[in-house]
Amino acid sequence: MEQPNYYVMVGNFGSGKTELALDFAYRSAAGGLPTTLVDLDIVNPYFRASEREKSLTERGVRLITPRFAMSNVEIITIDPSIYSAFVGDRGTVIFDVGGDNVGARALGQYREYFNRIPAENLHVWLVVNAYRPLSGSGSRIVALLRKIEDEGRLPVEGLINNSNLSRETTGQELLHGYEIIREAAEQSGLPVVYTSGEQAALTEFLSLAKERGLDPRFIGRPLPIVTEMHRDWERFAKYGI
Repeated sequence: MEQPNYYVMVGNFGSGKTELALDFAYRSAAGGLPTTLVDLDIVNPYFRASEREKSLTERGVRLITPRFAMSNVEIITIDPSIYSAFVGDRGTVIFDVGGDNVGARALGQYREYFNRIPAENLHVWLVVNAYRPLSGSGSRIVALLRKIEDEGRLPVEGLINNSNLSRETTGQELLHGYEIIREAAEQSGLPVVYTSGEQAALTEFLSLAKERGLDPRFIGRPLPIVTEMHRDWERFAKYGI
């Protein structure tokens, strides 16, 4: 039986993991695969994948939002609705896991189910924005990573450079992120799997990387994304806040 591919996005507040989770979900659904997005972010009530429920449904993505996720509860309880995410024989399942080691506790509740997934079908990635307070150095990123692993009870297998300053982002911000995330990769022994950003910023960064001879091992695959979570009138009118 063919197994679904599972992608778990973890990272602290402002890392952009929700953007990445949405991007992966939309790409998967556009490719004709059954796609489920599980919103496990109990930390940040302002930028949540669940805010895009209508858009996700329209694009063929099934959204699971556990009851506790919107309630700011302090005690994490197992929600039966998530069990269905572990049932299936093909497709893609993305977990958007909230913010930090505290948010990762929600993930840890489902350890036995993740343990049943073949290693080649499970990918746990730490999304890093080098401009966030807990991600300003390689050592800080590694410290956060270890706390998330302890609470989430899943090993992180790769890093994603999503360094940005929201709409002000250029290739320079991704270049700054490259240097910081390179430190984290060297200290942790983990690969950089993607460098992600809006197309213009990503194109500028790749040009700078070629010009400066940056090590491709710490760039990974370029991943252009379209920002979904910022507040703008067009999306507000179409989808709401």
